Amino acid sequence: MCGIFGITGRDGDTIQILLKGLTKVEYRGYDSSGICISTPTGLSLKRKEGMLDNLKQNLSGLQEGRSGIAHTRWATHGPPTEMNAHPHCDPQNRVAVVHNGIIENEVQLRQILIESGPEVCFSSDTDSELVAHVLAEELDAECGNEVPTDEQLLAAWRRTLDRLDGSFSLGALVNGRDDVILFARVFSPLILALNEAGYLASDISCLAGMVDKISYIEDGDWGLLHPGRIELYDKDGEAQIREMKKLPWAEEDSELGGWSTFMLKEINEQPAVIRACLHGRLSRDAVRGVKISFKPDLVRIIACGTAFHAGMMARHYIEELSGIPCIVDHAHEFRYGTPSGPKALVLGISQSGETADTLAGLIAAQERGYPTLSIVNVETSTIARQSDAILGIRAGPEIGVASTKAFTGQVLGGLLVALRLGRLANKVHTEDLSNLNNAARRLPNAMERLLASNQLEQGLKRARRLFKGKEHAFYLGRNSSYPIALEGALKLKEISYIHAEGYAGGELKHGPLALIEEGTPVVVVSSDGIIQQKLFGNAREVAARGARVIMIAIEGDQEAAAHADVVIYVPKTHKLLQPLMHNVVCQLLSYHVARDRDCNVDRPRNLAKSVTVE
Repeated sequence: MCGIFGITGRDGDTIQILLKGLTKVEYRGYDSSGICISTPTGLSLKRKEGMLDNLKQNLSGLQEGRSGIAHTRWATHGPPTEMNAHPHCDPQNRVAVVHNGIIENEVQLRQILIESGPEVCFSSDTDSELVAHVLAEELDAECGNEVPTDEQLLAAWRRTLDRLDGSFSLGALVNGRDDVILFARVFSPLILALNEAGYLASDISCLAGMVDKISYIEDGDWGLLHPGRIELYDKDGEAQIREMKKLPWAEEDSELGGWSTFMLKEINEQPAVIRACLHGRLSRDAVRGVKISFKPDLVRIIACGTAFHAGMMARHYIEELSGIPCIVDHAHEFRYGTPSGPKALVLGISQSGETADTLAGLIAAQERGYPTLSIVNVETSTIARQSDAILGIRAGPEIGVASTKAFTGQVLGGLLVALRLGRLANKVHTEDLSNLNNAARRLPNAMERLLASNQLEQGLKRARRLFKGKEHAFYLGRNSSYPIALEGALKLKEISYIHAEGYAGGELKHGPLALIEEGTPVVVVSSDGIIQQKLFGNAREVAARGARVIMIAIEGDQEAAAHADVVIYVPKTHKLLQPLMHNVVCQLLSYHVARDRDCNVDRPRNLAKSVTVE
């Protein structure tokens, strides 16, 4: 959630480099931000409430130095104020700490610190500040008021970590040691990198353009980061060397590149994602790159948010193409549920590969003896390394908080898994693959035409007018269009702050119909065949009670206009791929409604990218 960035070994441009890194990681949290620099005269601190621009405009008095740590906050403990912004210092300003995660024994630690002496005082409501107090206390015990040596830093740091319970990634500065940053990782992600300097980050995006290789350190790792050198220990205190891997993305991949917002850029990148995701994996007679070697009796999919909706699409594909029963669980619920049968496959889905609940669910599955496969965007992530096998969606960095192109990649990943299982079950044949492969090759071009079409632009213009002054909306779908209805509703509420709910059309009479009133916008995500007729019936039901119906229909559907105030047509494609076309319209509708309401589509309130706390 929060964004951490640190650097040691620069000369004269530490503040500039920290701000550059924070800008790229701001999507992880933008309630407040701050920087602390280790200077020859002490620790220099500057923090501001609100978005990073507030900090950039208020840097007067912040001194330059060789090392610094920086942070963008997504509030979990205490309101989003300057007082609660990171970095946090102890009362004597001996240490400064940045933290992503949760200190679960906060109450006990706070009480112990209070009882240790009357001079203890707290300046924030956060759990993070306690880490600074504990580290300062341990340094006092180790070396008094003297500047600590590396050995003394390590001893005090290890005792500090032993006193903390929870999940966290940490970076810390110590006054008098402007040549080192202390680091630690417990469950929450942390990345280290080197050139002539040393870098610490919670996300690879802020390292692009600065280094060529990175190291995803392991759970329980801790140590000292020096310019050009890492001193690292595992949870047992044994010295380790972690592999450095090539940075997977270029700097320009995470820049706007002429687009007005990241969300609009990433919506328009979806045709390229389709090409990349399927390249070398789907052909006329084979499915490659999906590492499943047995036919399971059951597939359990675990995910959160948008990835959960992609999981619902995967379930539809798996059951249709392989006949294997499939259950989709919210990851945070799966880990507390009952075990599956002896031949279950657990499939995790996560864009970042760092989603805490999904990671915990996969670990729980492995502890129960189940093989795990994960669909991820970041192939060097914690989930990727934890899983028995992975399928990368190749979407490139996704900066907008509201996921768009990653959903398309995740759906295609689910389709590839389903095709592989269908082959293992002898239910998907060469003719099926050939037909789907032909349609998949045409899909990116068809989506590009849709995105560029004047018809889509005019349809969206008419549709968004129906949301003016509205605070509630509904999305309806059935069968494969139901997950798209859920995803469309999620996108609308995420970025426009309109309360929106998605329902299976058959549920309408079981409660939701009571909320329909004059002028309520209802988006119907259509299908074809008998399912389409049932959705037409749903459209008539809500229209009879005053709703304004927006229907997303397939080109050539002449009947749709009779059941809607606005119809937006999408090109027809293979039935397994059709939902991706409908989803593009849902994404753009949410985008334009949010822009009409002057909402920040890239950084919606109260939300952050990559949910790394449970």
